[in-house]
Amino acid sequence: LVTNNAAGITLNANLSVSGAHTFTSGVIATSVTPNYLIYEVGSSHIGSADSRHVNGWVKKIGNSNFTFPVGNGTFLRNTAISNLSASSEFNCKFFLVTPNPTNILAPILLVDNNEYWDITRVSGGTADITLNRDNSKIAFPPFVLNQIKAANYFGGLWTDRGGSATGNILTTGVITASGVGSFGLYTFGSTDWFVPLQFLKFT
Repeated sequence: LVTNNAAGITLNANLSVSGAHTFTSGVIATSVTPNYLIYEVGSSHIGSADSRHVNGWVKKIGNSNFTFPVGNGTFLRNTAISNLSASSEFNCKFFLVTPNPTNILAPILLVDNNEYWDITRVSGGTADITLNRDNSKIAFPPFVLNQIKAANYFGGLWTDRGGSATGNILTTGVITASGVGSFGLYTFGSTDWFVPLQFLKFT
């Protein structure tokens, strides 16, 4: 499959990819039904970017590592699953504005208000989930790097799913939560508070 339409493409029905998908131009939108861009067992994609990704639901079937080429129509905000324990079916969509950011379960004290991913397991086992942050695209809170965790909305509360963040807090970075069995909404959490300070003067 090659998708090449700078004006964009809207899926009003499911579209399945059984081989290789090349993003050449244009954002793929999925309707509110929802309809899915489905990557079948053994399928793959290349070429996703800010100007060419999926603004909507992506489904992945199988047990291979996979990066969901999702975003908001302006920016690519992909997320990845890996080390699947069984053949699985996952759905994924990216969203702006994190819901219920004050509903937290210790040790999570804060969550990123600005973005989240809905990573839904339809069937299968555990997986590693990798989230990425990019301050040039979506503003990231001034969390302390070694206090960042993957946060999952479970039972009405943002819950710690672990991981060790890498990268630069002011630019880009990633975190991977390993062997998780709880899916749904995911974003970045912090196990520490930050207090904004303003220097008034030096003497």
